[in-house]
Amino acid sequence: MARSKIWKYYDKIDLQTAQCLLCEKIIKTCGNTSNLMKHMKTHPTIDVNDHQSIVVRGMLKRETNPSRTRGRKILKYASIKVKSEANVVAVSDMDVNLIEFVDPEAHVAVESVGNCEETYAHWATADTESAAETVSAADIIEFEPKVAQDHSDHMHMLDDALPDNKEVNNCQTLQDNLAYFVCRDKHPLDVIKGEGFKRLTQVLCPSFQLPSIDQLGVRIAQKVQVHTAKMRQQFGNLQTLSLSCAINTTSVSGSLEQVSYLEVAAHYNEGVHRRSRTLSVQTLPPQYNASSIVERLERICQRFDINKSKIVCIVTSSSRLLENAVATLLGSQRHVPCFANLLETLLESVVERQSFFCLCDKVRSRVAYQLSCSSSLYTQLQLDVNGRAISSYEMLEGYVRQAPHLNKLQQSALEAPPALNSSELELALELLGVLRPVASAIRQLCGSNGKFFPCASSALPIAYTILNELKQAENVNQQQHQISHEMRLFVIKQLEERFEGMEKNILLALSSLLDPRFRNMPFQSASLVAKYMTHLYNLFEEKAETTEAESEDEATSDCYDIWAAYRAFSHEKHKHITMSGESENQDEISSYFCTNISSLQTEPLLLWKDLSQFHPFLHSLSKKYLHIPASAIPPARIFTAAGAEVLAQHSKMLSDHMSNILFMSDCTQEEWQL
Repeated sequence: MARSKIWKYYDKIDLQTAQCLLCEKIIKTCGNTSNLMKHMKTHPTIDVNDHQSIVVRGMLKRETNPSRTRGRKILKYASIKVKSEANVVAVSDMDVNLIEFVDPEAHVAVESVGNCEETYAHWATADTESAAETVSAADIIEFEPKVAQDHSDHMHMLDDALPDNKEVNNCQTLQDNLAYFVCRDKHPLDVIKGEGFKRLTQVLCPSFQLPSIDQLGVRIAQKVQVHTAKMRQQFGNLQTLSLSCAINTTSVSGSLEQVSYLEVAAHYNEGVHRRSRTLSVQTLPPQYNASSIVERLERICQRFDINKSKIVCIVTSSSRLLENAVATLLGSQRHVPCFANLLETLLESVVERQSFFCLCDKVRSRVAYQLSCSSSLYTQLQLDVNGRAISSYEMLEGYVRQAPHLNKLQQSALEAPPALNSSELELALELLGVLRPVASAIRQLCGSNGKFFPCASSALPIAYTILNELKQAENVNQQQHQISHEMRLFVIKQLEERFEGMEKNILLALSSLLDPRFRNMPFQSASLVAKYMTHLYNLFEEKAETTEAESEDEATSDCYDIWAAYRAFSHEKHKHITMSGESENQDEISSYFCTNISSLQTEPLLLWKDLSQFHPFLHSLSKKYLHIPASAIPPARIFTAAGAEVLAQHSKMLSDHMSNILFMSDCTQEEWQL
């Protein structure tokens, strides 16, 4: 049976759905092509009867050589008739010897695909109820080798004519591990063309033949489609999630051209754990605006089947353009500023002040000289990095720590730049003391993992603590240097302005209120706290009945566990003891905020596991806000040299493969099925 010409414009996701290659919209097929034909009418510029064109994802191109199209079509669409004595066979278990080929050239293509672990049949049925579809002996099956959209003109199957299934499986395993290596470590695809890499693979496995760059790109694209389908299903089961969005600019490798790209990640709860996954990294056109950003965000939502009503908020870097895009897409009330960017701009304003800049400039020359001496005595010294304000603080801090030893060496090194004198060292110590709470907060945000997204519930507590520390030190240190006194007042003023805006953001406020580690402590405005409490009570009155029903369902759905049973009766006993000394009218909201603050060392979702029986409504509400990140990108990329390294990596991957590589970089070995 001839394959419908409409499939040229679609990518089959599973047996029930297909994705338009032009707009990436998911269409239900229902076993026929009627819906596909109807949707193609929404693209008036497309002529379905045009056989001399090829489709690349997002665009239509004319075929330069029509004869190549006809020849390739014979290989791509082969009619196969399945024979079986039992009249029913599984697609995944088809024996090549039982296949009757209409065209001899098609035999080569299909046999190659059959030896490649049934790539299309495997992923196409991954999300269906059964592991394999069954057909009768009279059925005609259209067998379509799965190829990537962007390389359909250049690809044949990865393994042609391997001698036996064992070698085929071994080859596929090696190729999957190679793809995992490229994605996990975020290498450009051409890393496999390096002489050293080729030598290594030959030593480790002499029989393994490295794929071409296009073949490796196809392999990764296949994995992307499989995982995208799983992510769609996962997002469909979520009640809420949040997004983060940032625009990064880097130089194209080997040129001075600047390229900007949009990076979008999803954040959600998975049980008692927060998860963050990169969804898309798209290169932006030279002239882009808020409308083009909105269009891309909508396409991402369509691709992953994300209902916009489930998006609690979008966290963006400091950009008026991104704020306007979020306001257009969801409304301004669902925008959250990047807390890491707020601290970065604060520290930059301090570093640019004349007093601090002069000290750093003098220390920079001295440190550069000492490092040029190549002595092990100076291992703790480091130069600052342009564009990283925290590195200037760390450079000055390291120099002051070793200043006594460095001053002794000054007499023996007459050509060395002058060191800081005693009064300058004293001033440097005071300025470092002013900035120490800010630097500590930045290090806390960055954490030990460069991919770590801190929780937004920690933003207000961190800012509140810094303010409190600076104000207390201002009252205690009466004999401080005038410059450090002015610096402290400057930082306090800047923080208060930023804190006021953060405190008024209801999403940040509720995330802190519903975090058992903080609750209503990190607030300066009592009127705002009262406003948010009233909001919680209003929500409680509206959804109390629904929450009780959900909590009962959760209680009955869990498998029996001895410690869960102990926790249940111990909580009930504690509840009776507590209520005996309190008013009978006290509700779960007031009791929650009257309870002592929980441990700061425990994740909030784990704390809620024990608190949920006392506060079922607040527990259900906390799931909506505790996945919001405090930063649009991992803070380590903002404050440390890792950010420059990431941009350098991305500049080498500015191609059609970058989004696929970064999307799969978050996947674990289990998700790769290695």
